[in-house]
Amino acid sequence: MTKKYSVYSVIIMLIIPLSSLTQNMNYLDRELPSQWTNDTLFNMEYKIDTNWWTSFDDMLLDSLIRIAISNNYSLKSAEASLNKAYYNYKESENEYFPNISLDMGYYNSGSSLNMYDNTIENPNRYTDYMQVSMSSKWAIDIFGSVRNNVKAMKKEYMSVEANYYNTILNICAEVGIAYFNLRSYQQQYDLLKETIASSKAILNITLARYNTGLGSQLDVSQAKSVYYSSTAALPEIQSYITRYINNIALLIGVYPSDITSILENHRPLPNVVRIIDAGIPANSIRRRMDVRQAELAIEANSAALGATKADYYPKLYLSGSFGLLSHNIENLADANSMTYQFTPTLTWNIFSGFQVRNATRKAKMTLTESIEEYNETILNAVQEVESIMNIYANAIQAIQEYQHVVNEGIKTLNLSVDIYKQGLGTFTNVLDAQRSLLSYQNNLISAQNSALISLVRLYQALGGGW
Repeated sequence: MTKKYSVYSVIIMLIIPLSSLTQNMNYLDRELPSQWTNDTLFNMEYKIDTNWWTSFDDMLLDSLIRIAISNNYSLKSAEASLNKAYYNYKESENEYFPNISLDMGYYNSGSSLNMYDNTIENPNRYTDYMQVSMSSKWAIDIFGSVRNNVKAMKKEYMSVEANYYNTILNICAEVGIAYFNLRSYQQQYDLLKETIASSKAILNITLARYNTGLGSQLDVSQAKSVYYSSTAALPEIQSYITRYINNIALLIGVYPSDITSILENHRPLPNVVRIIDAGIPANSIRRRMDVRQAELAIEANSAALGATKADYYPKLYLSGSFGLLSHNIENLADANSMTYQFTPTLTWNIFSGFQVRNATRKAKMTLTESIEEYNETILNAVQEVESIMNIYANAIQAIQEYQHVVNEGIKTLNLSVDIYKQGLGTFTNVLDAQRSLLSYQNNLISAQNSALISLVRLYQALGGGW
């Protein structure tokens, strides 16, 4: 006995394998770690605010970032790309609806008399009529081709949206990094000015001892070398200050002259020691926009695969037209002038070489490729966060150690100067103490700046709260 299937049963059986293609799956090859390796300065709770830069309590930095979000040209370009992707997605939804067109026209033609048989008397060689018609064609999306294409376009739009938010995060981070580099060099500049003043005072001491016969010409020459080498370093540091002011100007979309007067006022670096609410890797990593983009790429390619699978099955089209046709305009609205046509069409591409099969295979490979890229993105994200956490933790430790070293360096310099003034020590001890203290102080500033930059990079690596 032959088993019979209804049309609806056949449709359901054909749709089931298509829907299974787009079911959510676990794309990860391995589970994310349960905690970060370096967790001394980091909480397991995730509380990073979208406006993470406000945690530095610097109103000028807050203002610069707000201006950057409004003025940055890269961000404006990303916004235009986002709008374009949105309209591409909305345009793809048009396939859900029928195409309807309205035609209006007047037709007039005349034929040659020589084409008629001589037996025909008074042939009608002229034809004229008026026509108003409306036609429509609608592809019925039974097997999900349109639905999957629209889904793929939506995921692409969402991917561009994630890139837009990532651009905002990157621009905010770059402004913060440039700002802290600027403040770091300004602190070094101020430190060098203090060193120059100190070197000048020590030089005067050597001159006074030399003039009284208690010191040597060598002491004076060495003191002058330290003094002039310090003054010679000022222009280089000033060039770095100017560079970062120009960098900030570019990021916020203004000319350097517009902000130089504001940024040239030196400010200290903010406090860097804090506990970071980093969360656990499984939650924090998925907030990153690059991870989000990788997930959306998988979903878009999965939908595209479903669309290629739908090409194995027939396509149903409903087309028709309705119109009015008459030789005389006064009769155009009569019921007798009505014309119509209704044409349901079932099209099934039985054989087109191996185009459909190869398209499906290519879509599968594209999906596989995006899954592998997703796993690589996750791996890179975890390693990036771990590395930045390590840099931050080491920078905090370095700050604490350099603070002790600087304190001892100040004591060493003061003692060496006192001993030299009393004639109980050589000037070499003073020179060594001067150079060492300047090096210690610069190292402390560099460690503070490194901690701040790594903190910005950490907020960035954890998704910045988006």
